[in-house]
Amino acid sequence: MKRIIIIAAVVGLVLATFTASSAHLRTDRNWAAVEVPIGVDGIRPVQMDGDISEWGNVPSVFWVTQDDLIETVKGLGDPDAANLAERIMFGWSSKTNLVYFMEDRFDDLWYATQDGTHETVEIAFDADHSGEVAYVDVASVGLDAERWEGATAQNIRYQLFKGEGSEIWLWGGGQWAAVEPFSGVRWSVDGEAGSAASLQLEMWFTPFDDLPASSTGPDDPDLIVHTLRESEIVGIGFSVQDDDNGPGGAYNGYWTNSGDTELYFRATSLVDYVLLGFDRSIWVSDQTAVEADSWGRIKASFSN
Repeated sequence: MKRIIIIAAVVGLVLATFTASSAHLRTDRNWAAVEVPIGVDGIRPVQMDGDISEWGNVPSVFWVTQDDLIETVKGLGDPDAANLAERIMFGWSSKTNLVYFMEDRFDDLWYATQDGTHETVEIAFDADHSGEVAYVDVASVGLDAERWEGATAQNIRYQLFKGEGSEIWLWGGGQWAAVEPFSGVRWSVDGEAGSAASLQLEMWFTPFDDLPASSTGPDDPDLIVHTLRESEIVGIGFSVQDDDNGPGGAYNGYWTNSGDTELYFRATSLVDYVLLGFDRSIWVSDQTAVEADSWGRIKASFSN
């Protein structure tokens, strides 16, 4: 507990340092992405395989749970963990220059592998805060959609029903960036579609300052890949969509980290995340197995 308190204090100090340069939503809590272990001696590397056990020692101060989310469409009020329980975390790496996303989800009615459902997490990422006026539906602000749709910030989500190798969907152009090695997802699930299930999912994607909608590959002369740096502030918004009805219809809950439905549209609706440097003390060693924590027991109790 002492180590968690110290980490929380450090996160707060770093965020306070950058307050003058960023003033986006949800300043009621600290938001941080941790640098993940890649090729660190004695530490289990983060591997995108749908097994999230290597994240197991990261303190809960870095998690976003259902209690941190705000439902912005259906007027549901407070979250109900018996209906949908979430544990979400973002990471990054200076070695790979990728953004990493981890989700641990319990859903009392889970349909994500079936086409025609609205059950996913949709992530909006703006590395340099250039997509604030609009990065989707850019024609509404007088920009050429064939050039700028999804260029200054990216909106990406997993769609597990699409099949292995094509489970990523990217809003806008530059669709080549939604396939490996630039983006990808791995997942595992305990349960069946239409019933209670627990999902473990890992996703990665490349940050872009400019991803021209007309680009067809990484050799586009106008393409700008963002270089991730320790202590910088990036914009991240996400919505957790919960569909309790199966194929057809719409979602039953639209849970957001920012409290603003328009996070899919403009980057002023995102949350400021600080990129924290690598801390080996919060990761799992090669020799130490992750002990089953209370999260698994809590999720099991929801389905009883």
